[in-house]
Amino acid sequence: MSTITLHNESENQLKLIEALLKELNIKFEVSKKEKLTDWQQKQLQEGIDQANRGEFFTEDEAEKILDKCFK
Repeated sequence: MSTITLHNESENQLKLIEALLKELNIKFEVSKKEKLTDWQQKQLQEGIDQANRGEFFTEDEAEKILDKCFK
């Protein structure tokens, strides 16, 4: 058995996908919850850990860095 994750952008897309799967007699389940990938979870935890260690920029510092990058 395999798992395919689809990311629909509208309720209409979801209905069309469901109709197609039903027509093809493919079992499926719909989860309205968005799940984070392992990579996303790792990145979030890394950011939390950095913030807990005090390794972050203030809003003013971040704005200055962004201004330099995009000027």
